[in-house]
Amino acid sequence: MPSKQPETKPDNALLTTDEAIEKYASAVKTEATGANYLELGAAYYIAGRWEDALRALDKAVEIDPRQEFAYYYIGVLNAALGNRERADAALNKLLQVSNNQMLKDQARARILNITSLADLGKE
Repeated sequence: MPSKQPETKPDNALLTTDEAIEKYASAVKTEATGANYLELGAAYYIAGRWEDALRALDKAVEIDPRQEFAYYYIGVLNAALGNRERADAALNKLLQVSNNQMLKDQARARILNITSLADLGKE
């Protein structure tokens, strides 16, 4: 009878949120790149750990100011948390650094939404 081998995931297997957090938390300790912090921030975002996500995403753009998706998520998270000025600043920074037209269109739509919500609060 063959011995049972421990189960391993193929390299392209999807990670659970907790596995992704563990993987990228470890990755930033050994290779603190903007890309690794972006992935860690995205995992925290999906897990609903928004403050942790913001810390990781802020670190991503500190290390690599061209991390356009980090600016997008910083904007989205801050808008959800009611930090409209910070959300607007992050999305406008994305417009400056990104060449991705679809992402820029999404950022513009978010900026309009943030402005509309701010206008509602003035009534």
